[in-house]
Amino acid sequence: MSKGKVYGLRIAIGLLVFIFFKITSANRFEWDLPTLVSMVYTVSTVLILLEIIGYTGKYLIKNYKDSLTSSSTLAKFFIGNCLLTAPIVIGASVIHTEILLPLFPCVNCDTETSLITTIAQGLVLSWLIISAKSFIIYVEFTKRSEHEKAIMQKELALSKYEGLKDQIEPHFLFNSFSVLTAVIEENPKLAVDFVSRLSKIYRYLLENTSQLVFLKTELEYLEHYVFVLKTRHGQSIHVNYNIETGTTQIPILSLQMLVENALKHNYFSKEKPLTIDIFTEGNDFLVVSNSLNKRSNLEKTTHLGLENINKRYELLLNKSIVIQESADSFTVKLPLVSPLKSES
Repeated sequence: MSKGKVYGLRIAIGLLVFIFFKITSANRFEWDLPTLVSMVYTVSTVLILLEIIGYTGKYLIKNYKDSLTSSSTLAKFFIGNCLLTAPIVIGASVIHTEILLPLFPCVNCDTETSLITTIAQGLVLSWLIISAKSFIIYVEFTKRSEHEKAIMQKELALSKYEGLKDQIEPHFLFNSFSVLTAVIEENPKLAVDFVSRLSKIYRYLLENTSQLVFLKTELEYLEHYVFVLKTRHGQSIHVNYNIETGTTQIPILSLQMLVENALKHNYFSKEKPLTIDIFTEGNDFLVVSNSLNKRSNLEKTTHLGLENINKRYELLLNKSIVIQESADSFTVKLPLVSPLKSES
């Protein structure tokens, strides 16, 4: 809020205080020169009080920023301001009653203004103003604290997400170079195509900084990845697609990890290939289902599979993946995300 608006608001508060004094006095219907003098004096006094409260508020925010919403801090602010402003309120009441009123007497007034009443009213009103300021500080910094907490949680989630994503890249790089080493002498033309596909894969990994990507984009990347896998495993792997891409999104690299997970946990050969079906269920789920022929002895897990994907869904979207297993198939359902509900 600009300084002009702040002082405009303070003057309005001063006028309200004066009106309160006026309507609670015996001379509420007298609006003459003494009334004008009292109004100017009252507004000036309120401006001084609000300036003091504003200064102590800034001091409080600067020195107690980590405990602004605690009851003890706000109690200190309230009591301190009450003690600080009380002498000013009492002194202003004395000047108003004993000096200004005799200098500008009310001609038609039947009763005199009581000093005790003026002091009591002034103290109560100043306490109410201080209470209001304390409440405003509490509400403002409660909201700010919640906002900052939400930002911190989001940053933590993004940090965890990046850590999970970083697990993928060196693992994939190692496998890719192993394949290239195997084919470069046997089939140079295939090796050239392989390197071209590999460059597209890494361009996707390095240039795409989004947490969520369009399903169409992820599928284009997956086609290059599947080519790399088929270069290594030949006809031992079959990947079938039946997808309506639309404008839905998923966490980046989710499909790659599900395909990789299927290869890791199953036996497959040219005679008994691993079949992976990828299809959509409306706009709700992307389904990845593979034939099941479990390996009995798995090497130590690298935690690059389902746990990674599920954590990213929880961090980014507060959702979970759906896992279903039957006697002959293993299925994972990934919730599809509307761009309007996603975060980039």
